[in-house]
Amino acid sequence: MACSIRDIILEKSSRTYVIGDIHGCFAELIALETKIKKLSQRAGAGSVKFLSLGDLCDRGPDTRNVIDHFALGHAAGTHDVILGNHETFFLLAFAGLRPDLLSGANIEFSWYHQQLFKIFRAQMTSIASWRQNGGRSVFESYGANIEDLDTWDRVPVSHLRLLFGAPLVFRSTKAIVSHALLTVGDLELFEAKDQGIDVDERTINASLVRCLWEREFPSAMIVPGKRHISGHTPLSGVERAPQLGTIQIDTGAVYGGALTAIDLKSLRVTAVKSNFTCRPKKDD
Repeated sequence: MACSIRDIILEKSSRTYVIGDIHGCFAELIALETKIKKLSQRAGAGSVKFLSLGDLCDRGPDTRNVIDHFALGHAAGTHDVILGNHETFFLLAFAGLRPDLLSGANIEFSWYHQQLFKIFRAQMTSIASWRQNGGRSVFESYGANIEDLDTWDRVPVSHLRLLFGAPLVFRSTKAIVSHALLTVGDLELFEAKDQGIDVDERTINASLVRCLWEREFPSAMIVPGKRHISGHTPLSGVERAPQLGTIQIDTGAVYGGALTAIDLKSLRVTAVKSNFTCRPKKDD
C-alpha cells in the first residue's frame, strides 16, 4: 500500500531530474531525456533518474507511450511519478466505473485514495469532468473510447499499478516536490496519516486538494531550507520565488511551450521546445 510521501536518495555518482507536466507529449519527453543524458554524460554522471511531478496524461497526443515509458522505467528503477490532478481523474474513473480491472490487478487503495473517493464521489460515476479536461485523448492513444467502458481494459495493468502506486510528494535532502503548491503543515498531516494517526477530515481533505490543485502561493516556506518544486500552472518560463523557496516548472508543453526538467542537486533547469499544442489553430 502506497505512502503519501516517498523519500528520494540523491547518489553522488548520479543525477536526478524532476520533469514538469508532460500531458501526453511523448516526443518532447524523449527529446528532453536524451538531452539530459548527453549533458550528464559530459559531466561524468554515472546514471540519470527521472521523476515526474504528475500530469503524465490528458490533452496531448500520446498518453499511452508516456505512461508506458514511466511504467517500464519504474520497473527498472530509473523513473517514478507522483499524482497530479489529471492522474486523479484517471483514478476516480477507474475506481468508480471499472473496479473489476483494479481488483483483477490486485490494486490496494491507500488512505489518500479513500479520501479522494470521498471528496470527489460524484466524479467516480461520471466521465464528464475527465472528458472536459482532455480525457478523450487518453483513450484514443490506447485505441479505446472514453464513452465505451468495455474498451477500458485496453489500459495495461502495469499502467494502472503505476498510477495507483504513485505517492503525493517526493522528498529529498534539498527539495519537496508536489504537483501543485502546498502550505506549511501539509507535509506533517500527510506524515501523520501515513503513520495511521487520526487527523481532522476537513483539514486533511483541504491539504489533499491543495497538493493537486493549488495555484495560490503559500504565506511562508513549507520547509525552511528546502526548495518546493511544483508544476500544475502553465507558465512562459520557470518561475522562482526565493523568499518562499518555490520553483514552478510547468512551462506549457501541451500548449506549444516547452517541457522543462530541474536537477535536484544543482537546481539547474533543462528544457526542449514543444512541437505540439492542444489549442485550436486560428484561421489565417
